[in-house]
Amino acid sequence: MSSKNRNPLRIIIFVLLIILCNSEGVFANNLEKIVNLKGIWKFSIGDNPDWKNPNYNDKDWDNIYVPRSWEGNGYHDYNGFAWYRTEFELLDDITEEIVYLSLGHIDDADEVYLNGHFIGGFGNMPPNVSTAFDTKRRYEIPIKYLNINSTNHIAVRVYDYYNAGGIVTGPIGLYKVTKNPLLEVNLTGFWFFETEKEVDLRLQNQEKQIARKIFVPGYWEDNGYKNYDGEARYTTRFKLPKKLVNQELFLVLGFIDDTETVYLNRKKIGSVSSLKDTEESNLPYHKIFRGYAIPKNLLKNEGYNSISIIIYDKGGAGGIYDGPIGIATKENYEILKQTSAKKKSTWELFLDLFRF
Repeated sequence: MSSKNRNPLRIIIFVLLIILCNSEGVFANNLEKIVNLKGIWKFSIGDNPDWKNPNYNDKDWDNIYVPRSWEGNGYHDYNGFAWYRTEFELLDDITEEIVYLSLGHIDDADEVYLNGHFIGGFGNMPPNVSTAFDTKRRYEIPIKYLNINSTNHIAVRVYDYYNAGGIVTGPIGLYKVTKNPLLEVNLTGFWFFETEKEVDLRLQNQEKQIARKIFVPGYWEDNGYKNYDGEARYTTRFKLPKKLVNQELFLVLGFIDDTETVYLNRKKIGSVSSLKDTEESNLPYHKIFRGYAIPKNLLKNEGYNSISIIIYDKGGAGGIYDGPIGIATKENYEILKQTSAKKKSTWELFLDLFRF
């Protein structure tokens, strides 16, 4: 083919699509590490509530490498309480991003403090001890707790009652959820989550604690609900940008295991069974890309819009396990669907996008 017969626009699209298909910032879950906390932390065995305070003097504590069990750092055969402490400078201009602390896997139970504020924990401390060694530690950080352009302090209280103990594996650091250019509203982040039993207890006023938050997307087994099969509810809310008023929009929910019913502002807008009528009807439920058209006049132009998703998992892992997650225009939804559905290879995704 002679150069004069080539379409310059197609050449440009060709290059861009190769970049996009290999970019974690467009089609993945848009997570960016902003602080690396892997390395040397301060460490002491024992237990003292004052150790969570940011101004506590820990200069005489031992140095320990994180992530690695404390046995691997020389504390052989120790079971009981211990504390980790570290500090970091935050230089990013963070305003509205979702920020979370990742501490990998901790054996067995933990409580985490940022600048003296409790931000979460998994497992149970004595006297009712339970382990959460196989739960990924991800803790949402309220922006108001962070010291921007200044020093921040992290303190982690750990209890281990058997075998290896401590912050044993990574990743370790602060992450933020960055913008996906194909989503007008990015809903990757922390959603409220309740199992069917927890919902019943709360409604009966037998449980004062509100629903806990877990990171979406991700299997609920990775968030502390090991081996749970049955019904569970995810909820979150968002504000509608003014530029989206009167546009044709889709709620994008990535991939879910197994089946779900979706409500927006308390009105049902769809279920996976309705998606079975598409060209993907031969796929198992967990491989169907979820996208639900939002009815006109359902969204609020002012204030918050609520999303509630009731999921039923009949075995194995469950939940909203993969992204993208958010609100997209119809045009962008079609691109996301082409590039995300069926878990295709990079080359297949490129061909789909090029045809699109």
